[in-house]
Amino acid sequence: MSVSVGHRQLTAGVLLLLLSGAVNASPQQLEAELRERLGSESSAFTVAQMYEQPDAIVAEDIAITYANGDVFTIERYLVEGDYHRPDNVVINGMAVSEAGNSLPFLSVAAIELPNASQAVPSIDEMSAPGMVWKALNARDITLNLQGEAADEFFSELDSPPLEGQLHIESLMLEEVSSSAIGLFDMQGVSADFNDLESGISSVLSLANLRIEQLTGIDTPGEESVEHAALNGMNLSGDGWRVALDSAWVEGNSYVGDAGFEGAFFDIGGLLPLLPLEQRQEFETFNKILTGGSGQLQADGRSHSRWAEEGATDRLIADGYVRLSSAAGIEYSLDLPISLPKSVSIEQAMQNPALFESATLHGGEVVVAYTDEGLLPRLTTEIAAHENITEAQAVSMALRQARQLEPLLGSQITKLMTGMVDIMAGHSQALTVNVALPNPFTFNQFMMNPMASTERFTFTFELK
Repeated sequence: MSVSVGHRQLTAGVLLLLLSGAVNASPQQLEAELRERLGSESSAFTVAQMYEQPDAIVAEDIAITYANGDVFTIERYLVEGDYHRPDNVVINGMAVSEAGNSLPFLSVAAIELPNASQAVPSIDEMSAPGMVWKALNARDITLNLQGEAADEFFSELDSPPLEGQLHIESLMLEEVSSSAIGLFDMQGVSADFNDLESGISSVLSLANLRIEQLTGIDTPGEESVEHAALNGMNLSGDGWRVALDSAWVEGNSYVGDAGFEGAFFDIGGLLPLLPLEQRQEFETFNKILTGGSGQLQADGRSHSRWAEEGATDRLIADGYVRLSSAAGIEYSLDLPISLPKSVSIEQAMQNPALFESATLHGGEVVVAYTDEGLLPRLTTEIAAHENITEAQAVSMALRQARQLEPLLGSQITKLMTGMVDIMAGHSQALTVNVALPNPFTFNQFMMNPMASTERFTFTFELK
């Protein structure tokens, strides 16, 4: 009896061991899947060694040589936990080298795939509709822009051909699909580029770019983001520089907060790099915007929100843009709006076309323009281009504004004459207060903008 029991226990133990091996797979299964999913029928696949660790399977020194001579290598491929539902997949020392080039086109020091869907993801499955990347962490990513691979890369981006190198210290992705991004975080970007068409060389640095909960990216007009921020951007070349301390976006096209701070432009050095036929136009632009210095600082912000008030809601917004030594614009609006009975604010924000049938019940829009030299410099350039005096240039602009009155209406003509007054140097600021009629629809405005504008009440203040 004891012999029979012992025999049954031994048999059960062997079966349990075999079943365990089937669940946890083996180094041979990892090798087979690497060969199948990363290689091809015409490629040569080699792996130096395969072995097991406690709760992990490891492959080292993988090399795939394709028929065209390109080589894909991985120093170490590790699958942790249950092979069929891995806790983590770690790829160390990945590189893609183009035939004939000593430097890899792409290299990544380390990639982690927490809670990966399978031990060896296939290219087809990664690009399949509905595919969701749960998470990806990568560090020390280098892209060398040269050769045919670089040409194909830029052609897909519809970008002019460049040469150079791009490096990213770290990249983190979570819940990424064709319609949404849970998290995109990129740190420590540096690059140097040479535009092969223009010959302009530039150096880029970016401290970080972070995007949280971006949705609707597969449907134009329905994009919305919980928070997106860019910090510490600097792009420079020989004698020119563009920099930005920070920029951010929250919300969607209608409601939210967006802005930028610490924008700096030093573009005077671009003039010698432009084609001859573009230099005169650029020089004129430079004189009007920066007074010829080529340097400009800027910052701006816009904020909007809905205030729910029963049947009628209010869209409230304000913002500004300031260009140092040029001009500044501030605005605010308060618009009581009623949407069609079957439409909610959330639906309207997801489908902007629904606003076309909304009704405005009066409301107010205020726009304030402050000049710091922009329009008087425009007058100077018009006079130089037409070979007339600045006084004659002002008279010409005023005459043209009045000639357009039958087409644009008296209200818009008053606005234009106010701007001409600033061009002449008689005033430095113009504030326009616009009171909207009640009721009023966006459809009415789109069907006949000029007639609709005449129903507005304008108040002007020049200083």
